Amino acid sequence: MLLEPIKFNRGTMSKAERNPKHMRALAPQFRTRGITGTQLNGGTIAGKEQNPRLSGLNWVQEAEEMLRTDPIVRRSWHMLRQTLLSATWRFESGLEGDAVADELARFANEAFGFDGYSGQMSLSFEDQLAYLFEFVPLGYRYAEELYKVAPDSTGQVRVWLDQYADREPSAHNKWLSRDSQQLDGVVQNVVGTTYTPEPIPAHKLLLLTLNKTGSNFEGVGMLRPVWWWWRTKQRASNLMCVGLDRWAVPTPKVVVDRSQAEMAGLTDADVNSMIDDAEAQAQAFLATEQSYLVENNVVKFESYAEQPNLYAQGPLDIITKCNAEISASFLAQFADLGNTETGARSVGEIHLSIFRRAAINLCDIVASAISGIDRRGGGTIGRLIRWNYGAIDASKLPKLTHTGLDTDDLAESMGMLPQLVQAGILTPDDELERAIRERLGAGDLPEEASRSALERTASAKGGSSLSAFTEKLIRSKRNG
Repeated sequence: MLLEPIKFNRGTMSKAERNPKHMRALAPQFRTRGITGTQLNGGTIAGKEQNPRLSGLNWVQEAEEMLRTDPIVRRSWHMLRQTLLSATWRFESGLEGDAVADELARFANEAFGFDGYSGQMSLSFEDQLAYLFEFVPLGYRYAEELYKVAPDSTGQVRVWLDQYADREPSAHNKWLSRDSQQLDGVVQNVVGTTYTPEPIPAHKLLLLTLNKTGSNFEGVGMLRPVWWWWRTKQRASNLMCVGLDRWAVPTPKVVVDRSQAEMAGLTDADVNSMIDDAEAQAQAFLATEQSYLVENNVVKFESYAEQPNLYAQGPLDIITKCNAEISASFLAQFADLGNTETGARSVGEIHLSIFRRAAINLCDIVASAISGIDRRGGGTIGRLIRWNYGAIDASKLPKLTHTGLDTDDLAESMGMLPQLVQAGILTPDDELERAIRERLGAGDLPEEASRSALERTASAKGGSSLSAFTEKLIRSKRNG
């Protein structure tokens, strides 16, 4: 049943309801009344991050330092990054069966190098994804769209995307916004003296933001909750190393026996000279400049704390906890299952499934930013199609999709296939065998190798059986 527009019947409406103010309240209110709530002061996001060390360029430097110096941070991000890069990309038609939509999808695939096309970009899309995905740990990243003019596969001259030119966040200066709500562009810092960058308009940008709210174009990256644990891990490691340095080599202790000095007739000046000499020997010994100590009856050497209290288990437990929290931020807990109390395979499979779903959602952010109509910070394909094909219905625009990261139900249930077949729930037919061979990389099933369910069941049981004999009788009658 189709919905009909609302009709206002004066005969059934009260006098109060026929009031012009009431009628205006029923109409759509197109005027914007609220604000996003994000403080954008002089092009800088304010009020979101309370730690000044973790805002602006300071945060960029901290994040880069974390990725460069900590192996667990690097491992966690590397695992997620390589998973994201393993996806396969392709533009699909906005309307299946529509000639215009199919042509637009063909053009988009040729532009980006998908679906068998070599592509029109100077860099492969996969190479560009390697730096575009860096928005995940930091929170944001933008690239400038560079264009070119060249003929397509049919000889028609088109406007193409040459590349998404990377613009590192370390060179970011401020966000441009005339109303402090919508993005109008970005301004970069002058890096070096060779070139002064110009403001980049928002319609020439691909902006990728993680956890964007309001007008917070910088979002919140996966490294933000890691920072405190990373700093704690650094402090615990430094204290452990200080303790190791202090207790690994026994500390010499100078012991003075003044009764022996009196018996030997030594003066206080003589004893003080011996003490000074012993101190010099102890310092040289600790500095590894001297490997022996000389003592006498008056001044001797002992070890301070003869049983060193080299307590490293406490710092190691703290470091292990920090590593677990860092992995948890990237949903890579399964990488530590062998080093923790839990090592069950089922737990690892659950963690891996959540990890894959998170990777799918991150790829969806990239796909949605590139797809769609021409807009601020996104809609690359909408711009290219408008320049080459004119005004097109938005429903016919190609949609960027990705495959290869979805959970494979058949692969996960492979171990249960024999039980399902024996229970009669699943029939081992040609279609099932082709699906399994495809996942194993064994190629397609030859036509002459086609077998019935009875033959597969018989071969699975190992040799001739009643079912195999029955199958032979059925085939002989069919051929006779």
